[in-house]
Amino acid sequence: MIALGLLLAVAPAVARSPVPSIHDAELAATPPASVAARPVPSNIQPPPAPSRPGPVPSNIRQQGPSPPVPSNIRQQAPPAPVPSNIHHQAPASPVSSSAPPAPGAAVTAHARQLRPPSAAPSPPSSSSSEPRDRDTASARPVPSDSRLEARGTLRSAGERQPLVGARVFARARRGPAWTRAAVTGEDGGFVLADLPTLDFELVVVAAGHERLEQPTPAGFWRRRRLPVIYLQPAGAGRYRTIVAQERAPKPSPFSVQLAPDEIAALPGSQGDPLRALQNLPGSARVPGGLGLLVFRGAAPNQSQVFLGEHPVPRAFHIPGLASIVPAGTLSGLQYVPSNFAANYGNATGGIVVLTPRVGRRDGVHGHAKLDLISAGALVEGPVGRGSFMIAAQRGYLDLALRAVGQLAFNHDYLRPKYSDYQVVFDHPVGPGASLTVRLLGASDVIRFDSYRGGVALSAGFHRLDLVYKKRHGPWDFLLSPALRLDSSGIETAELLRRRTDVVGLLRAEATTRPSRRFQLTFGADAQLDRHRTRTHAELPQGVLTPEGVVDSFDEVTRGLTTTTGAYVSPLLTAGRFTFSPGLRASLFTGIGGARFSIDPRLLARWAPHPRVALQLAAGRYSQPSFFAVENFPGVTSFSALDALGLDNQIVLPGALRYLDPRIDAAPRSRLGLLQAVQLSANLHLRLTAGLGLDITGFWRRDHNRRPDLVTRLGQPLADSGAVVHGLEVMLRHDLTRRLFGWVAYTLMLARTGTFDAHDRLTLRAPNDFDQRHNLVAVLGVKLPRRWQLAGRFRLVTGLPFTPVVGGVKPEGAFSYTEPIYGPYNSARMPVFHQLDVRVDKTWIRSRSIVSVYLDVQNIYNRQNAEGLWYLTDYSGTQTVVGVPILPVFGVRLEY
Repeated sequence: MIALGLLLAVAPAVARSPVPSIHDAELAATPPASVAARPVPSNIQPPPAPSRPGPVPSNIRQQGPSPPVPSNIRQQAPPAPVPSNIHHQAPASPVSSSAPPAPGAAVTAHARQLRPPSAAPSPPSSSSSEPRDRDTASARPVPSDSRLEARGTLRSAGERQPLVGARVFARARRGPAWTRAAVTGEDGGFVLADLPTLDFELVVVAAGHERLEQPTPAGFWRRRRLPVIYLQPAGAGRYRTIVAQERAPKPSPFSVQLAPDEIAALPGSQGDPLRALQNLPGSARVPGGLGLLVFRGAAPNQSQVFLGEHPVPRAFHIPGLASIVPAGTLSGLQYVPSNFAANYGNATGGIVVLTPRVGRRDGVHGHAKLDLISAGALVEGPVGRGSFMIAAQRGYLDLALRAVGQLAFNHDYLRPKYSDYQVVFDHPVGPGASLTVRLLGASDVIRFDSYRGGVALSAGFHRLDLVYKKRHGPWDFLLSPALRLDSSGIETAELLRRRTDVVGLLRAEATTRPSRRFQLTFGADAQLDRHRTRTHAELPQGVLTPEGVVDSFDEVTRGLTTTTGAYVSPLLTAGRFTFSPGLRASLFTGIGGARFSIDPRLLARWAPHPRVALQLAAGRYSQPSFFAVENFPGVTSFSALDALGLDNQIVLPGALRYLDPRIDAAPRSRLGLLQAVQLSANLHLRLTAGLGLDITGFWRRDHNRRPDLVTRLGQPLADSGAVVHGLEVMLRHDLTRRLFGWVAYTLMLARTGTFDAHDRLTLRAPNDFDQRHNLVAVLGVKLPRRWQLAGRFRLVTGLPFTPVVGGVKPEGAFSYTEPIYGPYNSARMPVFHQLDVRVDKTWIRSRSIVSVYLDVQNIYNRQNAEGLWYLTDYSGTQTVVGVPILPVFGVRLEY
């Protein structure tokens, strides 16, 4: 009687409320092509049936007058009849205190669909978002004394995330036509109520997922536990894009952001985020495919890579096999080749901002991957109200090369070994506030054998970050202290140099947005580096000093360098115009005194049309520079490239000496100041909804202000400089459900020279990174059955080098030919071109995702020249070829 009274009370309101219809479901979630109904619901995984009989679980409810039933089955009177032309939404049954509410019950809707006798039902359509009645007869209310409920949970297959707002329908399999509907709640739960029977056809429609149509027998809903239904994602479905939207954007004239799908599918990159940048306009191709970032003709040590709030000492493992941060730990990547905002400093080229993510809080997840050169794993999950994430990878190419070398040559000549790790803990600490603790590090050891007895290079760092973020009204606050420990070294038979650094970092920033048209950001950052260097040298020939002949040298030096900056960056919007004037003040200290620089910056944007935008930028940028000083007669600064023992017959591009700038740092380096003036203009055209065109012109002038040093002849050292200008064009198809790609072309001219006493620059030769033409074409297609095919073609001008034009052989029995060098950087390596292809295949299971890929580099086995090998008398050359055709197979498991 109580239930009947409640029904009579709410019947008028229910009669006026609409029921979710087929058209409503199509608007709420546009599904892909339908999936044919399968006789066995293989992707629906209920728990195993109980081994012994028991009471009917609470997710099945029986309503209406009937003989006595167990206490866990509800008894209710049938609903009052309603006119057949009214869509009646049955009210939810009251929940008793003995039965807990169903998941998602707060937003669950159950509906009965009734048609007048004269209306014939439409035929079923596989593309419809809601089932259609199959019976050609009129759909009438199904008389029944028993009304049941079916409950369950919807999750995305592979990721196992609850699906919120999905439409769930139940329709008759046989007999008179009827339909019931529900909507999933925050936990993915749904309730299909007022069912005439539990033997029905289940239809599920969810945005971004494949449509599900499967018959479900009554036994499926009579399990003790709620069934969990896993819905297949639409498209490839392997990658999960994480978008971290900043309320306080940092303006830049031209920047490129890559989605995780694009990074993972790029041929030749093996899913490495920083290697993917080498396919963008303004980024040069590096010899041998090594890990160096060269942006718009700037040396690698002129650009910075920020991981979170602070820079990292280097971006790649030695010798550039992989970046130090795996893609699975990032939520975003931004590439700004020049004219970046005042928030960042200590760079005169470009910057890369890697945005780390925190662990997921919707359960324990992870992945493991294995390929030809490395293995890695990640695990993440909730901890209380926060989350954790642990990731690590280890390169084992050293083990493979050791085995091959022993089998082929009975000796291993090259042994690169690298590893890295990240540990992240994130937790809310109050309203609008969070605290993140991040521990990361990387380690590298590479060994070569040479005629000098072998070379060992080592480098590593460990960093601990604390990040506190607070949002209060229109204000955003950021405070992040960090501590970093660096180590690097070179060891040969005669020379040893090891350096350790203890680096303290700090960033404090505040942003306010008092109105929609104005935003103000101001803050400060600092870096204090206390370093210790030990140098040991064996001098077989001896060196004459005032104390006599010395055959060995040993020294320990200590020093302190600091970098401090303060900045302000307002952002003003006025209609179609946007202005962002910025100012940064930087102070650098080290051996030789202190250097100070005031760097103004300006960005202006005009959008005359929603599809057209013009951006102009100008500014000055500064960073410290260091100049080596001879600390002992006969013992000068030596580089990693020199330590390899390569004789004068082998000529490689000068860009390779930047393989690891920290290794080349001398202990007694004097402090200088490198400043650059940058100009750029960008025109962005949105040609179609998914196709965009960017045309960018850029210009940069470097001035390296040396300390007061003199040459061995007593002449003062002149300041060095460079001028770079060029044009970039990028036609890009945005990542869609089936396609992504771009064509990028860079035309650049970079020349180096010296300044005279009147600060006039005299250009004399191309610099080491003068890559005149660089064409990259990338295309990726997502095929049916979760296959994916991607290709990359590159056509690049060779880098300059200083040639040998002849040789002089003195008289004598054991004399050798001395080379005669031509003008500086007056020759170029041959043109480079290469085609890479990658094929991916993904299988999505209910609780895991398995994917494999085959990445074939240099598929037509082009013999590209990476260097020259001169004959002993320098009368001819042979080509030092790069990587031949190289297939790389990998597998990845996510859960």
